[in-house]
Amino acid sequence: MVNWALLVAQGRAKAVGIPWSNDELNAKYVLGIPAEAIRRGILTKEDYLKDTKQVEKIKDSGKDMPLDRLKKSELLAIAEEKGIEVVDPNITTKADLISLIETKVEA
Repeated sequence: MVNWALLVAQGRAKAVGIPWSNDELNAKYVLGIPAEAIRRGILTKEDYLKDTKQVEKIKDSGKDMPLDRLKKSELLAIAEEKGIEVVDPNITTKADLISLIETKVEA
């Protein structure tokens, strides 16, 4: 049986049950764009450089970084602060963490 959660965590699949498209594979393995950027629709080096500059502007402004831009370890820390219990971080996806954190914030 395929362990989709592991493939997603390793950047080897787009999402649980969804493999990378040919364009996404090219972006990841030929252009070297990180999986999280590709999941946000970035498929060219130019778009990736624009995205990187945008992240730097956010950091420089002192504003909170959008959740989808945080590392999984940072999301796990936020989840813990908000009282969200994560039993196995290895199989929990970033998307799940983001959804739970956003739900907890709204509640």
